[in-house]
Parts: sequence; C-alpha cells; structure tokens
Amino acid sequence: MSDTPDQKLLALNFLKAFTRALVQINLYKPEHPQVRQALEEGQAALAQIAEALGGGDFSLTLDNDKLLVNGVQLLTADKLPNSLRNLFTKFRIQTITFSQGVTGDDILSLCQVQAYKGEAKDFIKERNITKITLNEAVYAKVDAAAPQAAVAQAPSAGAQAPASPATQADVRMAEKIAGQNLESAFSTVVSRATSDPAEQKRILDILAAKFRQELEESVSRALEEVRREKKRVENDMARTESVMTSMAEGVVVVDKDGKILMMNPQAEAISGKPLSELSGKMIMDLSELESQVVSLAREIKSENKEDISKEVAKAGPAALADTVKKATAIIQNEDGKIVGSVSIPTDAVKLKQMEQLQQDFIANMTHELRSPLTSIKAALELLSRDVEKDPAAKSMLNTAVRNAERLNSIITDILDFSKLQSGKLVFHQEEVAPEEIAREAVDSMKPWANSKSLRLEAKAEPNMPRIYADRRRTVQVLINLISNSIKFTPQGGLIEVSADAGKEALSGFVFFSVKDTGCGIKKEDQGKVFEKFVQVAAGEKVGGTGLGLAITKAMVVMQSGRLTLESEPGRGSTFRVGMPLYRGQTEQPVFEQLPEMKSDEKAWWKKLLGM
Repeated sequence: MSDTPDQKLLALNFLKAFTRALVQINLYKPEHPQVRQALEEGQAALAQIAEALGGGDFSLTLDNDKLLVNGVQLLTADKLPNSLRNLFTKFRIQTITFSQGVTGDDILSLCQVQAYKGEAKDFIKERNITKITLNEAVYAKVDAAAPQAAVAQAPSAGAQAPASPATQADVRMAEKIAGQNLESAFSTVVSRATSDPAEQKRILDILAAKFRQELEESVSRALEEVRREKKRVENDMARTESVMTSMAEGVVVVDKDGKILMMNPQAEAISGKPLSELSGKMIMDLSELESQVVSLAREIKSENKEDISKEVAKAGPAALADTVKKATAIIQNEDGKIVGSVSIPTDAVKLKQMEQLQQDFIANMTHELRSPLTSIKAALELLSRDVEKDPAAKSMLNTAVRNAERLNSIITDILDFSKLQSGKLVFHQEEVAPEEIAREAVDSMKPWANSKSLRLEAKAEPNMPRIYADRRRTVQVLINLISNSIKFTPQGGLIEVSADAGKEALSGFVFFSVKDTGCGIKKEDQGKVFEKFVQVAAGEKVGGTGLGLAITKAMVVMQSGRLTLESEPGRGSTFRVGMPLYRGQTEQPVFEQLPEMKSDEKAWWKKLLGM
C-alpha cells in the first residue's frame, strides 16, 4: 500500500471496524446486531482496500513500537487499542495478511481467536480460513529502490547451526556459572577478565549498577501496561459510580450478607420506615414494605482472586420492575463501557397523588349530591300524596320519584366503590341468622318487583346455622343481586331468594341463592359481569354505573365469603353467595382454610382495587 492519504484512511477505517468487532464479540453473541454491523463494515473496508491495491494482499505488521500496513508505518504502538495490541502479543503474531475475498465470518473467526487457549494458527486452520494468514516471521521494510521486500526466515526445524569451537576451560566455566547465584556468577566472570582484586571490585560495582538500572527499566516497562490497565478499570468504576449516583439520592449500606447497616434520610423516605426499624434486616425484604423494586448482585463480597457471578437478584412487583427497566436505557461507548443513561420518569408518586385526589373528589362529590337529593325525594313523595285525583300529575311525580331513587342508587354505588378503593369501607361482622337477612332483602325489594309484575319469593331451610357477617352489608349484597334480576327479568317472571347450608367440602358456609327467569348471560360474558364499569346481559348493554356487581363481590370477599354465577341465555341466572359460619371471633376465617378459593379470590380482589 502506498503512503497516500486515501489509502491510509481506508486502512484506518478497517482498523476501527475490526477493533470494534474485537470488543463487541466479548460482550454479545455473534448474531447480535452490533457485532454483525462491525463485521459488515470490516468486510466492506477490506473490499475497498483490495480494489485500491488492484487485488493484492493487505497486511498488518506489529514491528516493535509501530504498526506497518504493507510495510508502510501507519501508527505507533502506543496509539493502538488494547484489544488489537493484545491479539498480536498474546499469540506472538508478527503479521496478519488478508487476501482478496475475506468474508464477515472470516473476520468473526479472527476475533474469536482471543478466547482460544491454543495456537492462533491452529484455530484458523480448524475453521478452514484460507483468506487470512498469521505469520510469526519478522517483516522487514526494504529500501524503496529494492525490487521487493525481504522477510527474514527462521531456520527450518531440521537445520542445525554450526557449533563454535570451545575449549575444555570454557565448558568447565559454563558449568560452574550455571550452578551459582547471580552475584557469584558475576565474580567468576570478572575473575577471568582480571586478577587484580581492586579492579574486580570496580567492574563488579559497574556491572551491578548496570544490572540494577536495566532491571528497573524492564520492570517499569512491564508495569506500565499494568498501571494503564489499573487506571482504566478505576476510571470505568468511577464513571459507572458517577452515573448511578446521579440517578439516585438515597444510599443504603449493607454488609457482606446483604443486611442493612446504614441508610441516609432519602433512603429512609423511599422505604417508608426509619433505620432503627430496618437495621439488621435483609435488603431484599425492602420490597415487602411498599411497591418497591430491589436489584442486588448475588455476590457482594470483596473478591479479587477470581471472577464473580454476574447474576442479579431481584425483588418487588414484576410489573413495576418491568416498568422501571423499560423506562431506563444504558449508554455505552464503542468499547462497551457504561458512560451514562437515559430515563423516562415513571412518576409513580405523582400517579398516586392524582389517584388520591380523584378518590377524594368522588367521595366529596357524592356526599354533596346525596344531601339535596334526599330532600328532593322527600318533597316529591309529599307532593305525590296531594295529587291522588290527577292521574297525569301523579304519573309525572311517580316518574320523578323513580328517577330520584335511581340517581340515589348511582350515587350510593360510586360512594361505596370510592370507600372500597381507599380502604375506608368498614365491616362489623357478628353472629347473624341467615333467614333474617334473606327476608329483610326480599321485603325491601318487593314493591319494585310488584311494579314490574314480577313474583319475588323467599324460602329457607329450617334450623340453619348462624353466619359470621355484617348484617347491613350482607342485606345490601342480596338487594344488589335482586335488583340486578329485576332489571333483566321480563313481566310475569319469577325471582326466588333462598338460603341453604353448604354440603361436604363447603360445609363451612351458608349459601344465599338469587335465581331468576330472565334473559340470562352468555358464557363468554360471565367473567366480565363482576368487573367495574361493565354492564352486560345477553350481549346487551343497560343503564347504570356498572359498579353494582363489582361492589357486591368485593363486599362478599372482604367478609371471607364467595360469590358464583350459573347462567344460560334465555334460561335465567343464579347467583350464589357463600358466607362463613359463626365459629367464634378468635377462630381463623373459613376463607383462609380454602386455598383453592383463596388464590382465585385474592387475585380478583387485587385486580378490582388495582393492587
């Protein structure tokens, strides 16, 4: 390659791509996009170089302190990246020659030589790489006037160097020196040069000083690379630590076992508990306090003798961990070192504040609406008594009363749901007779059922055990279910409310059933009816908030009960509410004794409240 700017630029472009491939292959798999891109750029650069050389070979030679490209100096050795220089020195390579037609896979194999334990030539040969050759002979640049470059060839394996003549005294001297330490060997050699003791001492001092100087210079040169590598590691650690520190204010100090030793105020604020309460606990237990994510290296001891594990232990909600991970990207330089990060704030705190404001607004709004609505309803009922003789006016007032009751029901649903979300809905469970709850719910809904020409009946098994429930809330559960049946049962239909004791595996419950002859619910829609803001019956949407059944199920679950649905389109629906038996206040709720029910209901409960 001639010493022209264009050809030097082509060589530098190849070196950049090749060096990047050497680094990336240590970080990623061969099929990784960054690796493939570097290999493709290297192949393209070699193709351009081959074209510039007219199809000739392209060689890289490391000659002492300089890098030669086809015999022309391109760079000094100290300007070479460590990865490239290490490739030459580790395998004692003097020259790498690329012939025309080198592929990206050929370059990949050359990069993979770094991890090979044997000879580099054997690695290339095993993979049938013919376009790349490695040479350990010394490449010598000749004068420009010479017809071609000369390469000093090493003697062949069978050649014998001529032996120089030696006297018996020389042989004995060599054997004697071989068995002595350095100082004695020096003395023996010097004694051959002169017999004067003063002169011998002077020569020994000179030799010792010269040896010491040469040794110090050799050690210094050897340590220089170690110092540079040490400084590079220190810089990488400082850079990474600076990046991570800039992303967080809180600091938690742990011991070699991961137990908390110290926390600054910011970390205490994040955990939600003071250091006095957390000291000595495992850092991985922090995720149990709130919606937090903890990531910790599995090996946190100071270890400098062998490689540590790269595995990371994680704790916390999987969804939140995934959100945090997707909201942050690491910035690397071309050597694969972390130099920064870019993040999109998750705003979890702001989101919680907005949710709290929303809940407070709904609660205040419904309270403010309920008071005037109660007055309006009472006034309308008084007016309806004074218009008995005017059918048209009475009909209008009845319509207004029904709409007021409907609005009051909507406000009640919203208020109850708001209390559920905020955790302010309190249950006062006590010993209650199930037949009394069923009768009270039926009596409350009979006027509405009669107005729609529906039969509403109640029945109960005799001598049923008493249940452990909040009487008022359980009556509300049945009223909600009866109301739902009244909405979707045509005139002349039947709604039957019954109570019976559970059998066999369900003997710890009393079940209330609300069965109607309404339109029924499709099988694919039955799982949706208990979701908030969903109103589906036989595929048709109806009026209302869509919160009634969601609130109903929540009230059942919070009392350690269960709620099921059986329905077929055109054949009505049956809702069954199971409430636990009364067994004394200190006994564990039946809900906790049924693991197959616990997992399903708890999962649904968390989903309802967004937990």
